Amino acid sequence: MNSTSRGKYPRIGVPRGLLRHLSFQFLKEGPISGSEIADKIEEFADWRPSPGSIYPLLSHMQEKGLIKVHLDEDPNLKRFKITDAGREYVKEVLSHGDHLKSRNLNLRKMYWRIHMGMPGELYESLGALLDAVEENYMMHKGNDEASEGLKAALDSAVNEIREIDS
Repeated sequence: MNSTSRGKYPRIGVPRGLLRHLSFQFLKEGPISGSEIADKIEEFADWRPSPGSIYPLLSHMQEKGLIKVHLDEDPNLKRFKITDAGREYVKEVLSHGDHLKSRNLNLRKMYWRIHMGMPGELYESLGALLDAVEENYMMHKGNDEASEGLKAALDSAVNEIREIDS
């Protein structure tokens, strides 16, 4: 194991407030435990938050009245559900999505322009492609036919890019 890794995943810098943001995203869907939050995050990212970060966050949210314990069929698993006060608060917390998007755009640009040395014009085209994907996805979110069309367009672009070197 090198100095930049710990356990299964490499050490990454997680933006401040991201775990709270993600926890609220999952709490909106219904009752969930700390381990289930970690499982969901791990499913989508190469990162699994530690119990030492999740459980203090959930305790703090419970103390603030934003979530409460939800009793269900599994008495061995402590699940939480969002309260009315939490629903109000979640509107504010989830508005940080714009902040996360802005931060992601900055990181994306630094990675490609500085780390990878991508020329400006090429980066602008990459950024335009990613922005178009996001706009299309958000406009048609939940529409299976549109999602299939977007996937087909992306698959076609991938194939066309790979053919450049062949």
